[in-house]
Amino acid sequence: MSKIFYIGFGEIPDIVQNKLSSNTSIQLSPITQLSSDIHKNTLEEADVFLIGPLTINVLQQVQRAYQQNPLVSIIVLAFPEQYQQTKQSIQFGHNVGKNTLVIPYQLGKDISEVLESAIKRTQQRRSFVKIQERTIYPLAASRDTTFHNLGIFLENAPIGAIVFNKEKKIISANLKAKQFFGRKLDLHYHVKWSDLFPGEDYSMQMDSDSEPIHEIIKVNNQFLEINISPFLIENNKPHYLLLINDITRAVDVENQLKSKIEELEFLNRELDEFINVVSHDFKTPLTSIGLLTDLALKESSSEKLTSFLTPIKRNCNKLKDQLKGLTTLVDIKKKRSEKVEMVNFQQILNEILSEDNETLKEINGKLISDFSQAPEVPYFTAHINSLLSNLINNAIKYRRQDVPLLIEVSSRKEKDYTVLTVKDNGIGIDLKKNLNLLFQPFKRLTEQSTGSGLGLSIVKRIIEQNHGYLEVFSEIGKGTEFKTYLKNINTED
Repeated sequence: MSKIFYIGFGEIPDIVQNKLSSNTSIQLSPITQLSSDIHKNTLEEADVFLIGPLTINVLQQVQRAYQQNPLVSIIVLAFPEQYQQTKQSIQFGHNVGKNTLVIPYQLGKDISEVLESAIKRTQQRRSFVKIQERTIYPLAASRDTTFHNLGIFLENAPIGAIVFNKEKKIISANLKAKQFFGRKLDLHYHVKWSDLFPGEDYSMQMDSDSEPIHEIIKVNNQFLEINISPFLIENNKPHYLLLINDITRAVDVENQLKSKIEELEFLNRELDEFINVVSHDFKTPLTSIGLLTDLALKESSSEKLTSFLTPIKRNCNKLKDQLKGLTTLVDIKKKRSEKVEMVNFQQILNEILSEDNETLKEINGKLISDFSQAPEVPYFTAHINSLLSNLINNAIKYRRQDVPLLIEVSSRKEKDYTVLTVKDNGIGIDLKKNLNLLFQPFKRLTEQSTGSGLGLSIVKRIIEQNHGYLEVFSEIGKGTEFKTYLKNINTED
């Protein structure tokens, strides 16, 4: 029966308790804080030690658990706001072992799958140790009989086991190993190490006292944990035992957790920045509106009232632009529900020009387009609209006053990408000085025009969210060129 000991909950949440209790081979047992006396082997028979978010001195509990049972799987659940601190304390802690997993936890979250996976890993580690402890095998009546007996011993092991000689020729393999490799492990033929692990090589200059080789390798899209230990069948005839454990699922789960954690950390940083912007950038126009309104309320002259209303209107428009930009930024970060479809560049451009055409006429500007090489792209319509709109508006805002504005928009195919280019002859950007600031939200590199400072940040996020990338070329006084590499998205996604 598998045993899970837990602390720091009061009681295991129902959503976990109910799922695990349906498995009669799993026993859940609450314990108090582990004693400092490591000879009290509370966890000697444990498969999992589950440390809940209410545990006092988590690091100390991990250390004592590892001292009592180095093979047990230790799972630490931490509330999201405590996750980073808990993880770092364990990562840099002394004597914590390699079998500890820290995951963010919310009340009611189902962790039964994580627990069941941890039980399996503990049992596999015990099998490793049990097999490795038997390092010398007596010579039987014949060499073949010796290998036959060894095969019987390994056959029912829950992990893959392969015996090979110093020349790396496979001598025998158990059922689990044959499931990993299929026909490649047909022992009717001369199977060598390189047949199973192309590109992976290890020096076999080990004797029976050498430390085992432990590695994690990737073979045929599977992550395999391998242990290679030397043993003697007879004097001066070394052979090697290879133990294989498929940890693909564990690696996938770990990568998913890592990705989610990185996303949460990024969102937290963005939230901090968002709060700073709202408190700073919004404060100035709101204060100005308040003061001007107070003055206007005390003024009886209609002429002076009008003079107050103009800056009030200007500040209101500034706030409106900032709110619009922030809304767009938030929408981009949300999970997409929009359907991917074939987006026609010229059609999107026509919609944008219906709003900007009057502005171009007023400033004597010109926009020319050429989408002949790639007239459309499988993408999200709203994203292409926002991307083109921001780049064209920036070209209009940051134009030179001494020459008529010229904007060139084009598209072409390049491998798996559709490259959308927007080029202008505006004031240009000092990339050596400002490249690191160019795509940061709420940053404006010039006071030539008003704006929220969100346009280029929005463009970059749209592209990168969909696995594309962006290039910028610019020279002061000569203009700027943005090349957006749009990764073609499957319309069935």
